[in-house]
Amino acid sequence: MRFVVLAFGPAVLPAGITLGSVDTATSVQDRALRDGTFEGPASELTGIRVLEASDLDAVLETLPAVGTFEVRPAW
Repeated sequence: MRFVVLAFGPAVLPAGITLGSVDTATSVQDRALRDGTFEGPASELTGIRVLEASDLDAVLETLPAVGTFEVRPAW
């Protein structure tokens, strides 16, 4: 399965990538999980990562211990 990791909010995605709806988003702040999108200023976006992983847990294991991220399925 393909996932997109946004660091601090929405952004323009690489061509051909479509994000899952906001209902599928998981926010992560310093390893604490919350259902839903990141609720902060979009101007603070620091990066986008597209990766293949077996499931959400596999994606979460790759994230740094400190930071705020939004993870969504993509296709």
